[in-house]
This record gives sequence, structure tokens and C-alpha cells, in this order.
Amino acid sequence: MTKNERAWWSPEALTEREREVRMGPSDDAHDLRNDFASYRELAGGSEPQSSGLHLHNEVEPWRIDTVCRDYGVIVRQSLRRQPRSIADLGCGAGFTSDGLRRTFALATVTGFDVSHDAVYYARNRWTQCRFIEGAITSGRALDGAPYDVILAQEFYPFTRTGSLDSHREWTKFLLDNLSNDGVAIIMVSARTPDSINHTYPQLRGEFNIRRNRIAAPRLSQRLSPGVAGVAGTLLHPVRPQWVRNLYVLQRQ
Repeated sequence: MTKNERAWWSPEALTEREREVRMGPSDDAHDLRNDFASYRELAGGSEPQSSGLHLHNEVEPWRIDTVCRDYGVIVRQSLRRQPRSIADLGCGAGFTSDGLRRTFALATVTGFDVSHDAVYYARNRWTQCRFIEGAITSGRALDGAPYDVILAQEFYPFTRTGSLDSHREWTKFLLDNLSNDGVAIIMVSARTPDSINHTYPQLRGEFNIRRNRIAAPRLSQRLSPGVAGVAGTLLHPVRPQWVRNLYVLQRQ
């Protein structure tokens, strides 16, 4: 990983980029392919589709229900009790955070995101969840930690670099913020090469981490969780774009 590569996805760089898009006129501020520009539009009153939010966040109800169902299966298998606290890292506008709240009715769900506009929207729409604005840094504990469940869904430190050192650093961060029997789930598309997909063989030798392959939501919604897992395994060699990798991390 080069210095320039780290610069764009690091917490410090994202904080600066978010501020530039939100505070001043720029090309990025009007390009809805930029997630911060979409959040700016959303906070200004645009609907999720017209804001471009669907390019950056899960927003369709059936997709939210499907991904949270699959997370629920993993949590129940791994935690073996009802979670009381859940952290959603890089939660964006909070759609998945609310899905987690509905899936785990006894848990308090806290979403974390660097975007002021995304958190503003989430706080106003999903009032039964808690949202915290600010960059997540590996050297500082999460507010409210430890958590029984931590979700890192397409979370940049695991999806935008293939650096083993970075993945070690952020894997330790997840463990440091988990309860003793807690579980962290790292989700990334199976077709993303420079990601934890690349470093998993090394991480598996150092941490208690395993990989579940599950069919993409459009397929998974029509299948039982067990069949969705079998489908993900079979599809991966030929259609990785139809597969999600869910990495399950625990202390022991």
C-alpha cells in the first residue's frame, strides 16, 4: 500500500473531504457519485433515490431485511444469547442501523459515521437508534464500547486496501471494542480484490476469524439462510459479483 493510497481512505482524509464537500461549492459537491454529496442532498430534503443515496447505501426495504436476516443468523450462531448493544460502523444514513434494531429488538443500536449530513438525516428519521458523528480511528475506543455486536459493512479499512498491516490494526480495533463473548461481522463483496478478501489467509492464522460466503441479496432473499450459504460457495468461482463475504471475528 502506498502513502497516497492510505491518504484517501484514512479517517483524517475522509474528515477533510467531507468538510470540503459539505461547506463549499465544488465539483464533488454536485456529483452524486460522491457519497458525501449524496448525504448533502439527502439532508437538504431530497428523497433517497434522487439524492443518489442508493449508489452508496442499502436503502431498499427488501435488501435491508435480507442482509439483516443473514446477520441475525450469524449472530445467533456465534453469540448464543440476545445482544444488548450493537455498533454499526460507517452507518451512512442509518437504513441498515434501523434494520439491525428491528432484527434485534432487545439491543440498543449505535451508528457511527464521519458525515455530518448522514448523521443529521439518520437522527431525524431513525429515532429509536443512536447516531454519533465523527471519524472512527483505530487508536480511540468507540463511544459506548464494549459492544456485543459490531457490524463493519463495506467499511473502508477492510474494503479499500489490501494492506495486511492495516487489516491487523483494524482487526485488533474491533476486538478491543467487543464484549468478551461478542462478535464482529465484516462484510465485503467477494469481487473486491484489494480488501480483506486478499489478506484473510494470513489473518486466519493470527485471529479467531472465519469466512462465510453468502449469495447476494437479490438471490438470497428467495432462499433460506442455509441454502443462501451453499449458493454463495458454489457461485464464488464463476460469479463472485453475486456473492458477499461475511468475515466473523471473535475473541475465542
